[in-house]
Amino acid sequence: MGSDTRLRNDVHPAEMRAKADWITGTAIKGSGEPPFSFVYGGRVSSEFLGSLRRESESRTLDAERTELTSVWRDDRTGLEVRCTATEYHDLPAVEWLLTFTNTGTQDTPIISDIRALDMALKLGTKGCVLHRSLGDSNSAQSFAPVDEPLVPGAAERVFAPKGGRSSDGHMPYFNMDWKTGGIVLAIGWSGQWEAGFHLTSTGDMRVRAGQQTTHFLLHPGERVRCPRIVLVFWDGDDHLRGNNLFRRLAIKHYYPRRDGKPVFPPICCSVATVAADGTYEKPHLDAVGPMAERGIEVFWSDMDPQQWYPIGFPEGTGNWEIDRAKYPNGLKPIGDAVRAAGMGYLLWFEPERVHPGTMVEREHPEWVMKAEGEWSQLFCMHDPVARAWLTDLIDRFVTEAQLAWLRWDFNIEPLTFWQRNDTPDRVGITEIRHIEGLYAMWEELERRHPGLLIDNCSSGGRRLDIEAARYGLPLWHSDMHCVEQNVSTGDQLQNAGLNRWVPFHGCANFGLEPSYAFRSAMTAGNILISGLAPGEKEAVKRTVARYHELRPYMLGDFYPLFPHTDNDDAWFGYQFHRPETGDGFAMMFRRPKSEEGTKTVCLRAMERDLWYHVRIEGSSNCQHFIGWQLEDLSVNITECPGTSLIRYAPAESESEG
Repeated sequence: MGSDTRLRNDVHPAEMRAKADWITGTAIKGSGEPPFSFVYGGRVSSEFLGSLRRESESRTLDAERTELTSVWRDDRTGLEVRCTATEYHDLPAVEWLLTFTNTGTQDTPIISDIRALDMALKLGTKGCVLHRSLGDSNSAQSFAPVDEPLVPGAAERVFAPKGGRSSDGHMPYFNMDWKTGGIVLAIGWSGQWEAGFHLTSTGDMRVRAGQQTTHFLLHPGERVRCPRIVLVFWDGDDHLRGNNLFRRLAIKHYYPRRDGKPVFPPICCSVATVAADGTYEKPHLDAVGPMAERGIEVFWSDMDPQQWYPIGFPEGTGNWEIDRAKYPNGLKPIGDAVRAAGMGYLLWFEPERVHPGTMVEREHPEWVMKAEGEWSQLFCMHDPVARAWLTDLIDRFVTEAQLAWLRWDFNIEPLTFWQRNDTPDRVGITEIRHIEGLYAMWEELERRHPGLLIDNCSSGGRRLDIEAARYGLPLWHSDMHCVEQNVSTGDQLQNAGLNRWVPFHGCANFGLEPSYAFRSAMTAGNILISGLAPGEKEAVKRTVARYHELRPYMLGDFYPLFPHTDNDDAWFGYQFHRPETGDGFAMMFRRPKSEEGTKTVCLRAMERDLWYHVRIEGSSNCQHFIGWQLEDLSVNITECPGTSLIRYAPAESESEG
């Protein structure tokens, strides 16, 4: 690649200074106010926290991270407040986790209104636009970006998910933009969070975030955690700068790795064939070889139609035992064959839900949270004994089938179950224990099975927070395809919306390369609905080759190239760009009712005076452009609907260009 140092590291010094100034201006590293608040025994923390005994320490985690811990202790009641922060040195980012512990011998006074983030920003006359995204709704509107100017003096803008799943209705990610820079906020909590943004008439901005409802006492020895807070500081007049810095942080420091490398969403394939005697084993085994030969990475076994458990979905949810009528020899023969073929095995579960009359309820009714009128029930994830039993149960299936992916679904709203289980002096505790238990179970399963990853599915994409991302990836980011199949416009929009916040994700793909349907749904890896028919062999190989060609670029920055609209007479497109090497690709879509065969596109992040090799699909020759020319590039798509793929890389020198 070219030798221009501008392509190596484009993190701005101003961004690192903004991060450093913010940290030293707060109690995380300096003597300022803590970036959180709460009420204790009726008193706001700002009134008394400074008078408590405080201890602080710093330790180096590695070359890119320093851990900063501050502990406040109330000797009278035994309350310990601990803020464990991580300062990143390679990116302008900081995170922290707040915990409360009762070290005393009596119950604490009531702790309430915990705001894991509570900070003030002095913006003056700059104003602020809040860039956020809708959550999943099984539609083309899922994950749609929203740009909302905050009106000085107006009421606080408050956001929260629906029903207790973190990305149901609203995504737990926000980008505050004051046109000369901004801050990205990510909330790491897989339950019911809340965030508020208030811009005063004098230009002061108040930002708060945390678990939506907290009002509880702690028993002696009891500890609770709060949502993780992540802030990323960015500089400039383009808010996508903030999104892309957050993407880099998530990929490098949050998303799972295997052998030190990021884990891409895998290329998956499934089989729906049933043998004449009603069993699944032989059709599954017969499919393993062709899948491996075509380059498939994961054998996908979902809730339907494979249904390895009795009765099936949804009435069988809670029957976590092998249906011997379908799998007379269990799952081991399939797991052995998949592993021998060099693929991973993915199996569906829904452990947090228990349908009435299923095995879990029959054997342990005391571990099920029931509610009159509810069509399904919630497992007591907050009960350590129940959770240990369930962990061991799932562990046996992971061991027998040698699972590489545990597909973890969650199709009910837990919030009302949590609320009904709370007492007036313990409001929010059931939710906390459920979420803590969920993370503890994932961690324990991954500890027992190194390399195991969670496919985070919650009715599609309804639990897509940054904390859940630490354990796995969402390989089915929306149930839109359960409602409508092959919705290309919806696929394009969902992918573009998610790519702003969730770098790696997958979904169903009903096409094969180079079809319009395939490219509309393509992520770094998909579940290929087609792929096993004899005549599809070469098409699948070509599809797999395209994944391998393009997925490395998806580690880079993301740029939408056209407005986020569902109009079928429009063009749509996006770009992935690797700033460290200066190369990338752009994918353009001419939608089915568009009358325009040619559009001008402005590729992003181009060095205006640098020469680039450019390959435009349909042309056999490599073309050469100087960077500023790629900001006004004419693209032609003759088919309607149709696509165009453009790849580019810096030339070795201007003369070569």
